[in-house]
Amino acid sequence: MARELSSNHLDKYKNGNELFKLFNVVQKDPELSFEIRRNDEVIIYYCKKKLLTISQGKKIIPLDSNYLKGSHLSVDISDKDTLKSEAEIKKYFKEAKKYVYEYSKKSEFAVQQNIALGSRSFDKGLVVVDMEWGFPQSKIEESKRISKTKIDLVAFNPQPNKEGLNDIYLVEVKHSLDATQGKSGIQDHVDKTFEICQCKEACEALVNDVKTIIDQKTELGILKGTKPVIKLATVPKMMFFLSYRSDEELEQLKKEVAGLKTPKDMGKPVVVYHNYTIQLHL
Repeated sequence: MARELSSNHLDKYKNGNELFKLFNVVQKDPELSFEIRRNDEVIIYYCKKKLLTISQGKKIIPLDSNYLKGSHLSVDISDKDTLKSEAEIKKYFKEAKKYVYEYSKKSEFAVQQNIALGSRSFDKGLVVVDMEWGFPQSKIEESKRISKTKIDLVAFNPQPNKEGLNDIYLVEVKHSLDATQGKSGIQDHVDKTFEICQCKEACEALVNDVKTIIDQKTELGILKGTKPVIKLATVPKMMFFLSYRSDEELEQLKKEVAGLKTPKDMGKPVVVYHNYTIQLHL
């Protein structure tokens, strides 16, 4: 099943409908991410954690109690009266974010969120269309299944390549050297991404999801600018976004990238290095 919303569910977020105020709050909050999921579902993320799950025809599911550590939220976000008040909705998200932040303080999540936030225009480079993409394999024979993995960001290039196709990029975000080594390090992600690229079913699912999400996020106004005619490439490419905090860390990251073992059928990953430090200027 594709990552797609039914027309009835999509309409709920439009002007004047029952979830419009909630959608408006999410859109104005740069720390929140509105993501379309399978089974006609929307998840609102903060730091890669689910703050809210909305399923068509079902009760809204709030922050999981595991984050609360015996405490409780003061706002019932599933209450119809709450959804009529932007102030109450903002209060819910403020409290939920606080609990999630205390539970998992990871700067890598903030980097990922900021990339998604800054990559929503068809007129300005790559466009991020999804976070935490995974290939559903329940209907695939066990012998044909590939390694389970979640892709940090899925982006596409509105500008066509030499073949006239819009490339899809599976983006892995890593913050500092601690995140690049060992299990779930950059070599591990190269290997798992190669499996996706070699799996026809995974590529077809990815392309279908990207098409649908582009259309629906454009309809909701999440993606901005002039939407081009899009013809997606059938096999994705890989990209690393590696942030560093010193010249020494940058050099070490470059050494790790140079040492990657990349299958020739896959091609070299695109690598973006990001200076995480901030220089003050007058």
